[in-house]
Amino acid sequence: MPLTAELEPRVSLMLAVAEQAARIALRSFQSTDLDVSEKADASPVTAVDREIESVLKSEILAHFPSDGLLGEEYGAVEGASGWRWIVDPIDGTVSYAAGVPLFGTLIGLEHSGRIRAGICSMPALGERLWAAEARGAWWERRDASGATARTPARVRTTTPLANALVCTTGLEYFERAGRTPALVAVARSAGRVRGWSDCYGGMLVATGRADAWFDPIMHSWDSGPFPVIFAEAGGRFSDFSGADDVHGGSVIAAAPELHAELLACIQSSASQDASKANA
Repeated sequence: MPLTAELEPRVSLMLAVAEQAARIALRSFQSTDLDVSEKADASPVTAVDREIESVLKSEILAHFPSDGLLGEEYGAVEGASGWRWIVDPIDGTVSYAAGVPLFGTLIGLEHSGRIRAGICSMPALGERLWAAEARGAWWERRDASGATARTPARVRTTTPLANALVCTTGLEYFERAGRTPALVAVARSAGRVRGWSDCYGGMLVATGRADAWFDPIMHSWDSGPFPVIFAEAGGRFSDFSGADDVHGGSVIAAAPELHAELLACIQSSASQDASKANA
């Protein structure tokens, strides 16, 4: 069966289970009795994170029992079909637990090491962003009446770093990764840096509302849908080494020209920091 024929039913399921996840997340959003605990890495997790991943896992494997799955909360399920679903039930759990609407569910569909389709669904904002290979990237917004408008998602393409609005999560991530010089270098070179964090930064850039997004710590599930979203939106997604890989542990996303400038700035900061350390 051609890859596109295999992709189509999976994209349909991806969109459907993202809606299921949205309903579950909103049911408990801003609840006064939300169950929040701390994982071994000191990051927060809620009972809702686990419920969403359990529901998505059950639905996905019921429809495609030979597919693999990698989730943030329950780890990996090996598959035999060549397809793997990469799931973050709530990206931005800090925001979710605090009652801030900047959280989302992320799903990436991987085949032969490449992300072929993906979705970033942000239900508290009434927005979702999805893409599939050769089908474009789409920004869907729901208004107060419940009607949904769909428009193509496109990156802004004419902004140099000196004028760019750049999104990142926070200083603590750069310090934890030992990449604080990268944040300083970008902050000094960019027009503006703002802490519109987690998946919201990616959504803003892919829909042309900000210019670039970079973060030094990214798990596979944090990056899951974004390579194909940016490719279909006219941009580029990579890790700090320049590899187009959701498993690379970091992210730079922007229009191709700005991506190249931002990548050079980050890599130059690492070289200068290494020179100082060896001096």
